[in-house]
Amino acid sequence: MSHSGYLQEVIIILLAAIIGILLFKRIGLGSVLGYLVAGAIIGPFGFGFVVEDQTIQSLAELGVVFLLFTVGLELPFERIRVMFGRIFALGAAQVIVTGTVFAVIAYLLGVRGPALVVIGAGLALSSTAIVLRMLSDRGELTSVFGRTAFGVLLVQDLMVGPFLVIVVAFGQGEGALASVLGLATLKAVAAVMAILGLGKIVLRQALAQVAAIREPEVFAGFTLLIVLASSLLTQAAGLSMGFGAFLAGMLLAETHYRHQVAAEIQPFRGLLLGLFFMTIGMSIDVELTLERTGIIVLLVLTILIVKAGLLVGLARIFGLPTAQSLSLGLLLCQGGEFSFVLLGAGAVTGLLASEQAQLLVVAVALTMMVTPFLAGLGRTLEGRVESATVARVVDIQDTIESMSGHVVIAGYGRVGATVAKQLTDAGQPYIAVDLDPRRIAQAQARNLPLYYGDATNPEILAALHVERAQAVVVAVDDPKAALSLVALLSYIFPNLKVYARAKDETHARQLEEAGAHIVVPELIATGVKLAGEILETDSKPAE
Repeated sequence: MSHSGYLQEVIIILLAAIIGILLFKRIGLGSVLGYLVAGAIIGPFGFGFVVEDQTIQSLAELGVVFLLFTVGLELPFERIRVMFGRIFALGAAQVIVTGTVFAVIAYLLGVRGPALVVIGAGLALSSTAIVLRMLSDRGELTSVFGRTAFGVLLVQDLMVGPFLVIVVAFGQGEGALASVLGLATLKAVAAVMAILGLGKIVLRQALAQVAAIREPEVFAGFTLLIVLASSLLTQAAGLSMGFGAFLAGMLLAETHYRHQVAAEIQPFRGLLLGLFFMTIGMSIDVELTLERTGIIVLLVLTILIVKAGLLVGLARIFGLPTAQSLSLGLLLCQGGEFSFVLLGAGAVTGLLASEQAQLLVVAVALTMMVTPFLAGLGRTLEGRVESATVARVVDIQDTIESMSGHVVIAGYGRVGATVAKQLTDAGQPYIAVDLDPRRIAQAQARNLPLYYGDATNPEILAALHVERAQAVVVAVDDPKAALSLVALLSYIFPNLKVYARAKDETHARQLEEAGAHIVVPELIATGVKLAGEILETDSKPAE
């Protein structure tokens, strides 16, 4: 391809990406789906504006590498230790059970021999790139749910290397399996020890030397060197490139430079990860999909239903709540980017027929495209199940019937939780209500008096015995709801002390007019506190 032709393809890719993101963001479907659809339209099976080649594919794979590196930056070793045990056992069980079930299904459909291993292993994997991007966008990557999902994905990524070795060994003849697998295990252990051992010894000192130069481009170049070198080392050892980048990120998470490193990587990660999603869209053979629509739809439904069902069941066995198990199952039920690698290897070695591999590739790509919808459905179901299972105010009347002189907290977000902690430390009894089921479930797991209920409902106020309360703290996030609640409390209980949190000065005046006794504007209070600290520091004599 000429330089001008290659440049034209780059321009088309960038234009399609921008249009796809703008359109899908505007209609509320997210950037990931925008990338996937844009890739399908401009790719070789769409209008053919871009013929996917090895260069584009290699750049796209780097997007996943940089994503896992930034994930590693957020997960230092101390946090990873917490994830060991149940979460890793869940991930291992998911891979083994799901792979076995898909292999059995393939056997019942007439598939025989090593092809069963290829199909089972390929379909057991989920999309690390899509799921982690969604968790990051939703701010859930470091939550209990996010760590559980990531733990499952990490185990899957660790299994890619051994699976790939097994597929290649079967292609060479079944007798080669033991020797090839043994050699690959030794190489993998050596690579991990090299990254972790040399990294701890050399990396911190090297970063200090590079940072001392104070040249941004040198620091950025050294960061890229760390990512690519660790990725290449694990790839050479038979593991995925992303796993090496993840280990490097974990090492850097222990240093003082993690935030600057994350800032240097961010532009590369976003651009290359978007390109990766577009290459997934390009892999969808529209003509084959139309010709074999029935089979492909059946494959897609089978993958989604079987994986979701197994994940929900295994998550419940390993102790996850029902609501989170449902959400996890729908979040991880798609195929993954490494599914393409295993299925492609199966086709190259002759273990899978070419049409078999292509049908499975199309089905996996389609499952990835519907992930945003399924993840949204999972969150909806999780909310409904949790709201039905968490304790409600009306269900605990016997418990709070005798309460008097307590404080009622309406809203248990950042402000409400802070108020509750201060009251607990002071020995002041309180009872709190909120409408976020996940927040309530986590609080009730710690035996905190937080219950499901709408504080603007007079029946809930009566159930909380507000008439016997010492005060009410209005800390709900919605300014309109806070104003309505203050007005309602002022009307029904005119002698009750009402303390309210305001968004700004205008909201504070409205709350005072509605009847609040004490109003604290959140932003104003923060600014005053910061200014006070500065002035107090400036007033101290220099040492």
